[in-house]
Amino acid sequence: MSVDSSSQHFRGVLCRYCSKPVRVPKIVLRKDSEYHGQHAGDDMEFQLISRVFVLRCRSCERESIYAIDQIVDCTFAQPAERGRLAQSAF
Repeated sequence: MSVDSSSQHFRGVLCRYCSKPVRVPKIVLRKDSEYHGQHAGDDMEFQLISRVFVLRCRSCERESIYAIDQIVDCTFAQPAERGRLAQSAF
């Protein structure tokens, strides 16, 4: 019996300090789509969009400023369940 490792796909940025992917919040993703002109509706509410945001990396706990241009598609591979069970035994 083998357990396959699953992977998650998400939009994020690479941490400036440890280079690990950091998930971008939905509000920033919405601003990203507005920045690229993909918003629906004729409201002028999103005319002035901030092109920078601050994120804290969950791996190294450091915070940095990122630009909307730095958002990329990221893949995070989950370790096999058996490895997690063995690791929690210690």
